[in-house]
Amino acid sequence: MIPAIASLLPSSLSSILEPLVLEDDPSPAVSARELFDPRRIKECLTEFGRTYGKPDLQAVATQWSKWHFSVALTPVLALNIAADWQLPFSIDEIGVVLSSDSRTEGLRLPGSGQKVRFDNAHHRFSSIADDHLAPVVSALSQASKLPSKVLWSNAGNVVESVISECAAWLGEEHRAIRDARAFLASRTWPDGRRNDLFEPIRYAETGARRRRICCLRYRMDSLPLCKSCPLDCVPLRNSNRSPIQPEMPS
Repeated sequence: MIPAIASLLPSSLSSILEPLVLEDDPSPAVSARELFDPRRIKECLTEFGRTYGKPDLQAVATQWSKWHFSVALTPVLALNIAADWQLPFSIDEIGVVLSSDSRTEGLRLPGSGQKVRFDNAHHRFSSIADDHLAPVVSALSQASKLPSKVLWSNAGNVVESVISECAAWLGEEHRAIRDARAFLASRTWPDGRRNDLFEPIRYAETGARRRRICCLRYRMDSLPLCKSCPLDCVPLRNSNRSPIQPEMPS
């Protein structure tokens, strides 16, 4: 954890900052720009896929992306929303600490970031979307042929979850929460570009949380179905196969 940001979140949420380290940390890391070269990331997916029984490359990519977005996006977004704090997050700036099975375990940052006066939702989230998510999604999609909309949906699921977590203690009327809710409800950016993070989650009248786009997790026999699966019916799977770790929250 980086000492300079440790006090920016309440103690109940401080654990999400643990994957973040600075450049003097001894943990080996690979440049994010290098990692998200389509050829290099495909090697990671192949290594990561060995963890699962009968891996499907697209299903492996969706699981890998969930690990990455959960580890990387969660602390960056929480600090952005709760403390108006901007961390360096471009793939040209950061390093990625990989686990022994080639999934994202942490981020190595060139600095601890800074307080920013965000003018609007676009200003608040544009760097996160354009400088990190867009190249990550592009590389994973090229390497696995997984549709980019699935990867954006996986990222959006994390974004919506973090917003809801922050709203639980900041309140829905907090300016950053209002910005965040407005951002996810917008189909386009102010310049007319499509907002790929638009409405990733929908809630049923019962309150059930459902993804708008299926993550294709059902293709992985060795994992239970996604908790927010939007499908009314999924293909039959081998129910005798035991779950294999690691399993990222769905």
